[in-house]
Amino acid sequence: MTRETREWLNRNVLIGHTEQRGTAWHYVKSLQGDEPNHYPGAIPVEDVHRRIFNWDAVKVPVYYPLDTASEFDSDAEKPIHQVVRAPGQFDIVRSDTRQRFKMCGRDYVIHQYSEWLLKTLANLIDDDLNIGSAGILQGGGSGFVTLELPESIEVLSDFQIRPHLLAVTSHNGRYATTYKTAATFVVCDNTLAVALNEDTPQFKVRHSKYSTMRLQSVRDALKLVHAVTDSAKGLVLELSQLKVSDSEWSRLIKELVPVPKLEADASDKQKREATKALNKQDELNNLYNNDHRVAPWKGTGLGAFQAFSTYAHHVAGGDNSRGERNRANAMGGATQRHDRRVLAALGIRGSR
Repeated sequence: MTRETREWLNRNVLIGHTEQRGTAWHYVKSLQGDEPNHYPGAIPVEDVHRRIFNWDAVKVPVYYPLDTASEFDSDAEKPIHQVVRAPGQFDIVRSDTRQRFKMCGRDYVIHQYSEWLLKTLANLIDDDLNIGSAGILQGGGSGFVTLELPESIEVLSDFQIRPHLLAVTSHNGRYATTYKTAATFVVCDNTLAVALNEDTPQFKVRHSKYSTMRLQSVRDALKLVHAVTDSAKGLVLELSQLKVSDSEWSRLIKELVPVPKLEADASDKQKREATKALNKQDELNNLYNNDHRVAPWKGTGLGAFQAFSTYAHHVAGGDNSRGERNRANAMGGATQRHDRRVLAALGIRGSR
């Protein structure tokens, strides 16, 4: 996983609706160049085109040198080189910087960001959906757009959710073109995969010669942004009504973050693992009891879930790659698997 710098994030990731959810974790005004990357409302489509999707990925032939001189040819003063094209092999590069993303075969189809993340979707966006964020990561190797409801949904006092559709594709082989629904807890920017009984609804297109953008499938995916609201609201309410005593919280910590027992001859690796687990337990207890994103709901399933979710999104791992890591986890299913494990430990029905 590449590590994006804060300067990269401030120049290549656009954040919308800051009047409702505040600035992103990476926000540094001095790193934003000539214009800010944060928008009080929805991000205009033309700004995404102009600022980050203003180049294409192109397919270029691959060549390699061929030495035609024999090492036994005494008459050859210098080897004679030929440049030979590799049959059926191409590099995918940026049209502006010529940065190389990957090698591919002749059947690989490039999904341009402007085409697959904006143009087609722009034809489907109605008055209730807006671009909430957009960006490129890994030097432009992957790109994303989120389409959101224009207003956050208040489920509880001081607790809002924002359902969204995450659209992602890549030029470096990391992602198929994928559209996936989720909901963000506005109070802490944690993302919840709300489909408990089955995988989060998604529409996926691979980079092959058979890839097509089926408009009705995407239109159905957009409808899910509205449908996911009721599912997310129901889960938040269920969690808020679930009482969690101090002993139950302690049980939850031990079940989800077990500390391995150390024998007298324990290895250094085993000792480090035990220390790591103890430190995580301490961090979770601190979040549960003291953090403003969690503590207001202490004593409920919502507080317990928030503690684990906030740890996963904002504490675990290093800050340099946090935004990219969280997005990769959401796309790859790691976030959903984490959510299911916590919900199952809380006894929430349908989470297995």
